[in-house]
Amino acid sequence: MTGMDFDIVVCGAGMAGSTLCRQLRRELPDASIACIDPIARPLPDACHKVGESTVELATHYLAQVLDLESYLREDHILKNGLRFFPGGGATHSLAERTEIGPPQLPIVPSFQLDRGRLENDLRAMNEADGVQLFEGAKVTAVDLAPGDAPHTIALSGPEGAKRTLRARWFVDATGRRQLLARKLGLRRSTDHLARAAWFRVGERVDVAELVPPSDTAWHERDRTHIRWQSTVHFMGEGYWAWLIPLSSGFTSVGIVVDGDIHPFEAIHTEAQARAFLAEHEPEVAARLAEPPARDFRCYREYSYGAERVFSPDRWALVGEAGTFVDPFYSPGSDYIALANTYATRLIREDLTTGDATNADRFSEWYLRLFDESVVTFRHMMGAFGNPAVMTAKIYWDNLQYWSFLCQLFFQRAQELPLDHQQEVLDEGIEFTRSHRRAQALFRAWHDLGGVTLGEARNVYLPPIPSILANAYLDLQKRVEPAELLPLLRTKRALTEEVLGELVLRVLRELPEEAGRTLARDLELATWELPIESRRLTLDDLSPRDRRRALSSVAKDVERCLGKPTPRDDVASWEAHYRACLDRDVTDVAL
Repeated sequence: MTGMDFDIVVCGAGMAGSTLCRQLRRELPDASIACIDPIARPLPDACHKVGESTVELATHYLAQVLDLESYLREDHILKNGLRFFPGGGATHSLAERTEIGPPQLPIVPSFQLDRGRLENDLRAMNEADGVQLFEGAKVTAVDLAPGDAPHTIALSGPEGAKRTLRARWFVDATGRRQLLARKLGLRRSTDHLARAAWFRVGERVDVAELVPPSDTAWHERDRTHIRWQSTVHFMGEGYWAWLIPLSSGFTSVGIVVDGDIHPFEAIHTEAQARAFLAEHEPEVAARLAEPPARDFRCYREYSYGAERVFSPDRWALVGEAGTFVDPFYSPGSDYIALANTYATRLIREDLTTGDATNADRFSEWYLRLFDESVVTFRHMMGAFGNPAVMTAKIYWDNLQYWSFLCQLFFQRAQELPLDHQQEVLDEGIEFTRSHRRAQALFRAWHDLGGVTLGEARNVYLPPIPSILANAYLDLQKRVEPAELLPLLRTKRALTEEVLGELVLRVLRELPEEAGRTLARDLELATWELPIESRRLTLDDLSPRDRRRALSSVAKDVERCLGKPTPRDDVASWEAHYRACLDRDVTDVAL
């Protein structure tokens, strides 16, 4: 195609649109690509967009698929993982709160991104690679044509200049403007009512500044001074707040609340947001009292899904133009990577064979992965102030993420033949069943047990060596396509054994009657947990004999989460477990 005719027009040059253009250019070097955005360069450092924190899947996409690793290491901050401080709202002193986070800088990297800097640089890279940019141009109309006719896109450029583009493919990357989703009525609810507000300050805010230097034990845990490189989460009932360092020297500050617990009015202005921090995280609020906010934004409801994101009629939705789940574990850029990779394969197949019929299947698969991610966050913020529950949840959520979703992407499952890919994703249904049960278990544990802050603990996740660390480090290994399904089945069996240990742990932590209530409400008898009969007898042994007899998985869970609370009010743990499970548990080969 020549002139104002293109193979692909991408509307939006933010992170989703610009990374898609780079991926398309690398995989389809002869395709003609245009990218439209109403905001022209230069984009501001720091105060541009939220979504600065990446995790392993998105970093693999940026560093390896898009070949940006050297750039990320030179121009952005190597991230020290996710760090959590549950217990806010009751124990305000940070040094007296449980700390959950990695003990060292990552082996499998992730980064803190200055979004303005990243998007400036991506636009320049794409332009140098032959992508035609229309900056400062607003899309005024999109006419999606049937059959093989080209789509038409009407633009209003700088100073009102009019222009019409024609394209075989139209990709909506307009973010929350959701140009196509609104036009076609595709937006749907996730039943996840959550709100957010954020701002940036023009200086580095180091979490270590929130604890007096005299508290040497707390500071000694970070002898190499790398805590500040983490995405730091301050957590309490129904909320969490973040600190994210940016390479420009700014710090991103945000607040997220459960809409059923805290009203939007509590955070919807800068003054209200600062007042919320003063009430719930006073040490954070005091540190932020002097530096002025360089920007401020908020969302009344930030999570939403879509009826479909890809169409055989040659259009696609990527990034927040399609879906957004939740910022807690920083998965937004993961779903950019997933959507872009599906879109790239779909466009490649169409441009080479004229066939886009796989759009229905790719849309279904992407939305299945998205919907299951929502389960991780929906109705969970009530427990965010509970250190015991959150330690177990963070452990489990990381294990699931590294064992399934990351493996899918790192092993390039989206490039497998469709039948093989279907088998792999069907295996994910079994992961999903365990994951849904685990989230229900954590909610019930919190609801029935309440919050016991207990003694502040330093929880290294993942400790090396451990099952959790193995799941993380396995991301460095490549397997042949035929080996992926057996690998996932092995990992799923391991996660199910871990779930069995978590169930026993919760039953041991709760009062006896509360444990029976949980078992009845969750119908534990139907879960068919792979728990050996012998395992149910071990908690009645002496601590020394019990430790010797525990399986390697049980020991590993206990090493990561700590020893269960000593109890002397239950006559027989075996009888209690059997009553809760309401069945004779037979030996299972593990």
